[in-house]
Amino acid sequence: MESTSSTNGKIPVWVIDDNQGFCFILAESLNQSDSVQCVKTFHFARTALQTLPTEVPRPHVILLDIKMPQMSGLDAISSIKRIDPDVQILMLTSHDLDENIRTAMNRGASGYLLKSSTPEEIIHAIENVEKGGTPLDPMVTKRIMHVFLGQNDENPYRLTRRERLILQSISSGQTTLEIATSLKLSLYTIETHVKNIYQKLNVHSRQALVTKANKERLI
Repeated sequence: MESTSSTNGKIPVWVIDDNQGFCFILAESLNQSDSVQCVKTFHFARTALQTLPTEVPRPHVILLDIKMPQMSGLDAISSIKRIDPDVQILMLTSHDLDENIRTAMNRGASGYLLKSSTPEEIIHAIENVEKGGTPLDPMVTKRIMHVFLGQNDENPYRLTRRERLILQSISSGQTTLEIATSLKLSLYTIETHVKNIYQKLNVHSRQALVTKANKERLI
């Protein structure tokens, strides 16, 4: 954890992310700007929550990852806002699933960025949220507009035609051997496709895969 005693008129920012290397590089980038200063970094959300009530001055903006040990960023949002309703939470994560975006914004996050953002984009977002804005990654904005306009993406996970066909076969209860036989492909090929489908949908079992496919009408 890093700290400095003064922000010299800059926007005081905390970073909460379990990737220590990413935290270090991000903090260095933020501290090179004329408007932002990273005063503390945390690798566990619980540690940040324990520190926040007694911190003087408190951060104006918190950059918060989602997937972390002990407590996820999504679970930490409400607790942070209870301690300090005025702090602005800007999600900064690799996870761009619609359900994560909805949950984060519903629980009180003020913006949502992906880690593919440049340091300049992150700094601009911090400045924006400090002024009361709601900065969103362009990809997140596109997804929200699709929902708002009723333009549902029929293939949000970018499944290939063959992957969607295999997904339908899995959902109908076919085994890997049965799928390989019906598609006239090797077991290895089917298993490779299934692995790719798992990764794209961020699931780890057939049951979870089928549940998600049905819930999100992918089949």
